Amino acid sequence: MRDLRDLIAWLRQRLRGEHTVRACVLTVEPVGPSDYLLLLGEADPVGSADPPRLKVRLDAAESEAHRSPTGESFDPATLVNRRIELRLQTGMRQRFGRGAGVQARVLALLSIGEVPIDGELDRERTLQRLRLEGCRFGPATWVEPEDPHHIALIAAECGDARRDVEHVFRPLEENGLIRVHRIWTNFEGPSAERSLAATFERVSELHRDNGLSATLVCRGGGPVEGFRALNTFVTANAAVAAAVPNLIVGLGHAGTPPTALDAIAARSEPTPTAAAVLVRRLVEGTGARAERALAAFDAAVTDDLEAAARIALGRATNAFEAAVQHLVDRADRHLRQLDRAVEQSLLGHLAEATTTAAVPRAPDPAQPPQLVDGDGAPPQEPGLALVTVAETNRVITRYDQLRSDSNLYLHFHDGTVFVRVVPITVAFH
Repeated sequence: MRDLRDLIAWLRQRLRGEHTVRACVLTVEPVGPSDYLLLLGEADPVGSADPPRLKVRLDAAESEAHRSPTGESFDPATLVNRRIELRLQTGMRQRFGRGAGVQARVLALLSIGEVPIDGELDRERTLQRLRLEGCRFGPATWVEPEDPHHIALIAAECGDARRDVEHVFRPLEENGLIRVHRIWTNFEGPSAERSLAATFERVSELHRDNGLSATLVCRGGGPVEGFRALNTFVTANAAVAAAVPNLIVGLGHAGTPPTALDAIAARSEPTPTAAAVLVRRLVEGTGARAERALAAFDAAVTDDLEAAARIALGRATNAFEAAVQHLVDRADRHLRQLDRAVEQSLLGHLAEATTTAAVPRAPDPAQPPQLVDGDGAPPQEPGLALVTVAETNRVITRYDQLRSDSNLYLHFHDGTVFVRVVPITVAFH
């Protein structure tokens, strides 16, 4: 256990030191003729219920030190709502009647932000109010459109943002891929909030009538004050209440501070051109999916046609083979019939020829002599099938085709015999 005096002395030693911090100046109060008291808060507001605060003293010497390098007159009042980086000397002091407390003194102003953070404070207050009311917003509201066609464009009627977006959309519109519903609005001035709220109501009506695929809010660059209307609760609540489909925002340029509308949008792009390009990519993605689907359909149809063609070809081939076989069978039957007719004709002619060759004409046609062999029986061969010339294989069908000293083949059903035709002399008695 130690005395309170010892504890305070220990804390005084622990709090003494120099620190470099980054903060936002909330208020500036003059203290005396040339000193000021700065109330420091969070450099990046997050809307917490109990944000940290620290009062620091800026004396005249430090003000003069900051004025000398810049060459400009320095007014500490311009630090309000700006981010600064500074080096502090901290310690502990005993305040009469209020106990011990932390004291800090500015040793050096390292840098001063050029843009006030009023807009960020408004943005955080707006988003905190929307969260407390249970509103649904942000990237979770994005629904990938299958076939993006109807697109709502919210922009100023005259400005660079409209020109940039139109340049990207023109080829898509000319080819009938998308239809753009243009809604002109005001982003600056006293009527900006009312104009934006009415614009979102108009988008809600278009969505009911046409089924919008996406909604673009595009504004060109400008001073931070020109985006104040996009941080107000009236504008943000109108966008959330209207249930704007697939809200895509492209506000300012890459260095423009984010607004409340950027936070509640389904997609936030750094520029209007980038927002329009996002829509173009969605359309191109739909085209790519359509091409893949058509290719798959063509492949399926081709497979079905090939299968049907193979079946039809198989049936036709079988039918053709059956028809050919039928014709072959019929031809074979006809050939067999023709062979038998030719065979019978040849045998008939051969029989006549052999009979005539064996029995020459007699002087008396009424009583022709008959040639006999050694046994006294006439030569007969009922099995004779064909007579051909040995040298030429010519078929002999008539008697007058025979020549003396001809070499012949006699074709029987069970073999072939070689013979020679020789003249003979028949004696008549």
